[in-house]
Amino acid sequence: MATTHTNKDRPAPPLRIPPKALPRVAWQRLIREVRKRTAPRKPTVMKVGTSVEELAKQIRSRQSPRFFGLLSEHAAMIGQFFPEPMWATLDEADQICQHQFDILGSGKVDLGKEIDWHIDFKTGHRWPLEHHSRLTLTSPIGGFDVKVPWELSRFHHGVRLGQAYLYTLNEEYASELVTQIRHWIQSNPVEFGVNWAGPMDAAIRSVNLIWSVFSILESEAATDDFLATWLTSLQQHGDYLYSHLEDGWPRTNHLIANLTGLIYLGILFPEFKDAARWKEVGLKRLWEEIERQIYPDGVSYEASTSYHRLVTEMLLSVASLCLINEIPIPEVIVARLRSMLDAILYYTQPDGMAPQIGDADDGRLHILTYHDDPARVVNDHRHLLALGSLVLERELPEWAGYIDPTERGWAVGAGYEWQDAFWFFASDAAARYSDILFRTIELPVGVGPDDWVDVTPGIRVRASALTRHPLTVQDVASSREMEAAGLYVLRHDAYHMTIDAGDVGQNGAGGHAHNDVLSLTATAYGKPLLIDPGSYLYTSNPEMRNLFRSTSYHNTLQVGEAEINRFDGDLFRLTPDAQVTLHRWISDPAYDLFDASHNGYARLTPGLIHRRQVWFDKHLKLWLLHDQVSVIAPSEDGTPIPVVETELGLHFHFAPSTVQLDRQNNAILCEADADANLLLLPLGEFPLKARLDDGWFSPRYGVREPGPVAKFSGRVKLPCNLVLLIYPHQGHIPDVQTVRNVGRTALLNMRKTLSPHTRAASLNSR
Repeated sequence: MATTHTNKDRPAPPLRIPPKALPRVAWQRLIREVRKRTAPRKPTVMKVGTSVEELAKQIRSRQSPRFFGLLSEHAAMIGQFFPEPMWATLDEADQICQHQFDILGSGKVDLGKEIDWHIDFKTGHRWPLEHHSRLTLTSPIGGFDVKVPWELSRFHHGVRLGQAYLYTLNEEYASELVTQIRHWIQSNPVEFGVNWAGPMDAAIRSVNLIWSVFSILESEAATDDFLATWLTSLQQHGDYLYSHLEDGWPRTNHLIANLTGLIYLGILFPEFKDAARWKEVGLKRLWEEIERQIYPDGVSYEASTSYHRLVTEMLLSVASLCLINEIPIPEVIVARLRSMLDAILYYTQPDGMAPQIGDADDGRLHILTYHDDPARVVNDHRHLLALGSLVLERELPEWAGYIDPTERGWAVGAGYEWQDAFWFFASDAAARYSDILFRTIELPVGVGPDDWVDVTPGIRVRASALTRHPLTVQDVASSREMEAAGLYVLRHDAYHMTIDAGDVGQNGAGGHAHNDVLSLTATAYGKPLLIDPGSYLYTSNPEMRNLFRSTSYHNTLQVGEAEINRFDGDLFRLTPDAQVTLHRWISDPAYDLFDASHNGYARLTPGLIHRRQVWFDKHLKLWLLHDQVSVIAPSEDGTPIPVVETELGLHFHFAPSTVQLDRQNNAILCEADADANLLLLPLGEFPLKARLDDGWFSPRYGVREPGPVAKFSGRVKLPCNLVLLIYPHQGHIPDVQTVRNVGRTALLNMRKTLSPHTRAASLNSR
């Protein structure tokens, strides 16, 4: 007789801080309390010192330290290569001049004649002008979002105004930038107000204020008086960052941002009293944090592709600043940065987008590239490949020169995403991007060697410069195992799949992880098919926050309603219940095989193990999914394992498309006349029944859109084996029986590979 599985869960245990970190955590809590009790009640009046006034007069003519060549001539070059983004940048700058913003999914909002820097304008909630230590930033029930004023005050929009000025030399853009910076400084006295409550935001703001003002240094609006005010504020930012480093437990991207801000200030303004200390401490500790927070395989330990991109962006920006100022970077950091770029190259899908694994809050250090699609601003990470190619693949320190683009593959993988690289190193970028275009664009049929060919909207070349055998991403990126992070990429030609087999990250804190163990994403023929729904919101809606990071919102298996890793009430924590065991990873020219299990359900009564095998057949162009759920033996004394019944669910989140339920075949399919489609087809005995649900997906923070969800569910006896065919195709629905036969062939191929004899031969041949 079968035992009924109760699915009853235990409460999550309290957060376990590592013993070594306890003194630091206790000290920081004490410091916060002391600051709260002793903080001033009124802000101090900003005083501009004589030394700062002198620096303001000299900063235009300084030869050292060096910043990036933000000159109108360089902007003209960028406009020639990227004319459409140039015009779009001017349109956006015009909207900024009218105080119209789209922040974190707000849609275009007019903030009025005078910007209120202290308000969440999406909800109307406003923080008072009090010392930041006394402010209540969030509510347990949500209702408002502190990220809105923080994001606005990061001054990404200031860089847009600076770019618009460089494109046009129109003083209106420079004047508006100066007015907004003056107003922000006046409205946000140091350490007072919500915008001083986050050191990370102060650091990012520092960097953007630097980029913005360096862009308009030659304008009439950049008077000595304004520059002195700006420099005084930057000095205050540096003092604040140095005394408010977010170095508790766990260490995260916040600390890396703090250090990035300190490094920028320390390198670029040696005239500041404490600049040498900021630079020394910033660089030393940044190198330490990169080794701590980045796995040897190059992936951030925060279990999030979005935060991996942010950390890579910060490190690469610092590396660029070090390069032009002849500051050495330790070789171990250079090697780690190479691996970070490799990770981006491999996990980037053929459509240029990154899968949304883990949390995503649209966090950026600086936004230099313009995209019409806001989701691409967030999820296209390829700009870092282009910049990384210029920084790490150089003939000489002063000249990037020419490279073999297949050696690292970054320049090829970057595609057309070179705008960032141009803003950093315009001349180097122009030479390398041109070379890459010639190598990656195919010579059109019927064109003579002396004919002109438009290779991009802004570039026309002689046909003789092009090739008949262009390089593609497939030539430089293949399947990849990133074992430390638990990230696996199965890719070939137009097919790309990621599998998340990592833990909750952050040394067990799980602050930015989701319940996505053994979850997968799939794209084919240039279209996302199975997706990770994203994050949507953080503290402003706790219910939605937990929904988007739940097991049911990922393409994995769920036992009853149990979570793989338990929630404990903290919106930035997942209990590290699930440990993953990798059984096999084989990548072969003909197939990839992923085989792993996790024990996240071992805490249930009785305990269960979920094992997932994914077979990617590169000849048959399909994926085969084999899920096995088994009961953990109660003891080692020979007691037989009981037969258990339980509820199982397999979730699949589709990209926006028309999805249908095929009841006759217990299958799920999507169809577009001439587009990429997907068929989910069970093979063999399959006790779960298919159904379609309505769900959500979030292409960027603060935005959610309807998305179809397929679920196979039912009550089963354990152990249970489930085999499902994931079959991408183009055009109309193929004959199901034909597809089923192809799937059986793939299943036979997988079983042959898994057989002991074949496995031994495979190992001996490697």
